[in-house]
Amino acid sequence: MSSVLSNTADEARRTRVAAAAIAAFSRHGYRRCTMADIADAAGMSRPALYLLFPGKEVVFRAVAESLLADAADAAEQAWPEGCDPAQGLAAAILAKDLPIHRLCQASAHADEILSVAASLTADLHQASAARFEALLAARLTAAGRADAAGLARMLVAAATGLKHASLSETDYIADVHRLAGLVGAN
Repeated sequence: MSSVLSNTADEARRTRVAAAAIAAFSRHGYRRCTMADIADAAGMSRPALYLLFPGKEVVFRAVAESLLADAADAAEQAWPEGCDPAQGLAAAILAKDLPIHRLCQASAHADEILSVAASLTADLHQASAARFEALLAARLTAAGRADAAGLARMLVAAATGLKHASLSETDYIADVHRLAGLVGAN
């Protein structure tokens, strides 16, 4: 029984560390961020952090995994079945990507972090993109779009491009709505 309680407690600590690590990576960038920086942000000692994560790369992957899972869940909730395709698409993209866009805009190290993410977490990003593409294809198919699979693939690429275009938040949101409006134009 104690191992179950310990695993639950460890998982809660891992979640807390991942949340704190976002701030540490944002403040220092990936390369300059140390395990001590992450431990400080999480309010724990460095040895305690090493009991949960063997290194910075594993912490970074945990952060990416958490952010991507939250983003995918938010997208699914934002576009319920039966919703207007243009409204649902805009809501899903913004629910999925606006928090990440905001993180990137808030960090002077966003380009470095995104570059590291492309190499350390490419598999997680591919799985997240596939999950989002499946959501879009399902909702577009339900809306009667015969080209749903191809359109979903294109929309995922367009949404990714918008997220990384370094636009202001206002311009980003407006462009997402423009993109979604193209789907509604049928």
